[in-house]
Amino acid sequence: MVLVNLYGKARELAGRESVSLDCPSGGLTLSELLRRITPGAAPPPAGAASAILINGRNCAFLQGLETRVQDGDRIEVLPLVTGG
Repeated sequence: MVLVNLYGKARELAGRESVSLDCPSGGLTLSELLRRITPGAAPPPAGAASAILINGRNCAFLQGLETRVQDGDRIEVLPLVTGG
C-alpha cells in the first residue's frame, strides 16, 4: 500500500487530505499514481515534480514523474511556491 498526503491544489482536486492505494506488484510511475488519485484532472505538469517527495526525497532528483512507486512508499504532494 502507498500512502499519499496531499496539500494545496492537489488536496482540492482529490477532495481529501490523504489517500492509501494498493500498488500493483511491479509498482507504477508517480504520474500514473497521481492520475489514479485525481481522475478527470489534467495530467500533472513536468514542473510539478519539484514539489513531490517520495520517502522524503524530492522526486526531481530521481526520475521525476517517471519515478517508480512501490508498496510501502510514502508520497507528499506539496504546493508549488514561487516568489522573490
